[in-house]
Amino acid sequence: MEERHLLNELAKAVTEEASEFTVRPRLPGLRRFAAFAYVAEQSGYRYAGHAPGNAALNNPYFLFRRTSDARERTAALGAAPPGASEGAPLPGMRPGLGLTPDESARPRVELLHSRMVVDASGRYTTRVLSNVLLLPVVLAVFLFFPGYTVDRVLIAAGVWLAFFALYLVGLAITRYRRSRHLARLSAALGE
Repeated sequence: MEERHLLNELAKAVTEEASEFTVRPRLPGLRRFAAFAYVAEQSGYRYAGHAPGNAALNNPYFLFRRTSDARERTAALGAAPPGASEGAPLPGMRPGLGLTPDESARPRVELLHSRMVVDASGRYTTRVLSNVLLLPVVLAVFLFFPGYTVDRVLIAAGVWLAFFALYLVGLAITRYRRSRHLARLSAALGE
């Protein structure tokens, strides 16, 4: 269902020859969205990262910009843009399996996925840290109503420390994933 929505947005942009369009993916994981970005690229729209001015963390809007050879790419695909008709084959995808890349498209889809992971990892650090730092204020408000006691303050401090520890674990995982995907992108640029 979500694939159909993304493909309809792409078909609309191709038909209108829009200079750019934004979409908010609700697909499970970035791999399938990277496959969509590949299809969009074949249709003349290149993935350009997060849309400016968006502060959403879990489902950010992604920006696609029209390439200079968009008309030629669309003409090479045929009369209808990808996703315009139900069941039409998508460029680089396995027939009948939606946004599942075939072997020829898989390396490019993996690079797009790596770029999306690197883009998303920068958002984790700042947004989640601000939430973790805001948590003591929220805990103080909740402690105000029943009253401040040593036990309640210690419990609130323990809750905050637990969340801060989770943040540090998440930060370590994010940095590891970012470095792994940056290495993949660097290796692709070096080839």
